[in-house]
Amino acid sequence: MRKTAVRPTIFLSPFFIAFLLLLIFSPISHAETLADVKREIVDYQSQPLERIKTLKAEVRKIQGLEEGLARQYSIPVSQVINYEMMLENNIHVYHSIYVLQKQGTAPSQFILEEGRLEELAEKTPPYSFLLYLDFLEDVENYLNEADRYKRLIDKAKAAILRNNGERDEAEKRFRLVNDLLSRVSGNNLNNSWRMREIMAKLEECTAINTLYTTTLSLAEKELKDTEGKIAIIKPMLDNIRNNIKFSSEDFVFLNKIVLDKTTSLYDTISMLEKKIDPANEFSDDATEMTQFTRFWISNEKQLVRDEILMILEVIEKLTSLRSVWRGMQDLLEGNLDMSRQKFILARTNDYIDDINANITLCVDAIQTIRETEQAVRRRFSGESPLITEGDALNRDKFLDNLAVRKKRYLSYLVDLGMIRSQYMDLRKESLRITGTQGNDDKMNFFWGSNFSRIKETELWHVGEYPVTVGKFSFGLMIFLLGIAITRYFAYAFRKRTSDGLSMSRHSSLIIQKFIYYTGVIISTFFGLWSLHIPLTAFAFLGGAVAIAVGFGAQKYTGDIFSGMILLFQKKVRIGDEVIIADKRGIVEEITLQNTVVRC
Repeated sequence: MRKTAVRPTIFLSPFFIAFLLLLIFSPISHAETLADVKREIVDYQSQPLERIKTLKAEVRKIQGLEEGLARQYSIPVSQVINYEMMLENNIHVYHSIYVLQKQGTAPSQFILEEGRLEELAEKTPPYSFLLYLDFLEDVENYLNEADRYKRLIDKAKAAILRNNGERDEAEKRFRLVNDLLSRVSGNNLNNSWRMREIMAKLEECTAINTLYTTTLSLAEKELKDTEGKIAIIKPMLDNIRNNIKFSSEDFVFLNKIVLDKTTSLYDTISMLEKKIDPANEFSDDATEMTQFTRFWISNEKQLVRDEILMILEVIEKLTSLRSVWRGMQDLLEGNLDMSRQKFILARTNDYIDDINANITLCVDAIQTIRETEQAVRRRFSGESPLITEGDALNRDKFLDNLAVRKKRYLSYLVDLGMIRSQYMDLRKESLRITGTQGNDDKMNFFWGSNFSRIKETELWHVGEYPVTVGKFSFGLMIFLLGIAITRYFAYAFRKRTSDGLSMSRHSSLIIQKFIYYTGVIISTFFGLWSLHIPLTAFAFLGGAVAIAVGFGAQKYTGDIFSGMILLFQKKVRIGDEVIIADKRGIVEEITLQNTVVRC
């Protein structure tokens, strides 16, 4: 009896499985047209939960018969699994459709309510700087929400366009395979499976189209409402901005926030510094440490050092917020010219870039902590021969510290995001105020900034004293002005003594030359003084001048001394008749270098 009971089971089970597969998967409507299939799929869109149940049941059936289906339809097992994934994806899309139809686009939690708007509208000027900062943040939330809806609309439109192309391609394949199934051929099972995949793709395209069409409709409605509120609150922000009364109490409050936060961060640094060397409780001999202890100590040291550096970066950025708030005050009160506004804008952009880099470092640090956790669990689990009984407690403690460290890094990310938001507000205020400048102001700033940049260009330097274009130009102007004044006085003196009655022409010439060369010397000293260079810096030139006089300017120096002797000893005077070689002439002018004789 047992044998007869067992044998039919052995021989009939393959046939039973094949029969079961045919019962489950044979009903494919080969006679269905594309219009019938599309109509059926469209009906699913109105009942997403019911369709989810049906698809889940189909997935469960396939998961128990993957290899049997692959043999039955002569396809790879991976193709069956891909079909499962297509059904799973359709389930996810239907879930999204259901949630979207029930909840909408879920607007931001930070959007102002009507009561909050009424409360702000009832406030009367003057307004505090704290109110301005709070309202500015609210406005930024509205603007960010509007940007989110715009991105969502663009994404939905692009997805619908892309999905339409995929649906057209799936419809072409449907018509082709349906035509093959309408013929009697030996490959109908394979084509039947292809038809299932095509129908799943058609359902996916239809569901995605429903999802993004609904998303597009809701996002456009929400965007319209948000832009309407922005149109209400922007004039309110302008009114607050134009009627701010700055008080020291506001800045004391803001500074206290920064101080409390930095104090907490410094306490964290102190805590980390105490545990920066976990090897203190172990022997200095590394050979006495277990593999886990060496792994723990090396990683703990590096993680602590990295975190301390990150905290110091956050403290620096927090401290800089004080200058942000004061800079915003100066901008709103109009205390800054365009050059200073440009400087603040450039510095703000640099800080924002630096904060973005810090945020990236925070994310990388969290990833490093996660990798360390995985390494600990992989290499030093309870069954690992690398860990001793005494290491288990330290391992669990190390993992707990890693979890706490991740939470601290998340708080650093929040702090950096808040600081970046403040800097972005300052940048927007700078751009807004710069944009309100008239064309004349911008042109004046353009020429003024370019002139200032050229004026500050260094030509050379004397020791630690730079000689810029501006200094050199001013010094040259002083020198030329001194020469002009000197020549004027010399000319005026010559005019008054030109009659030869008050003094001789020779004496007049001596005084003129004295006035001229004295003026040149004084003008030179004033020109050098205007360069803001101590005259002692030119002391080294004395030796060079002496050498030049001794070697290269002997004849020139001799001529000067000869001219001085002629002038002061009066051996030759203007108007004297002189004979040089065989030439006779009248002395007309005597200078330090030359004597002019008219023959």
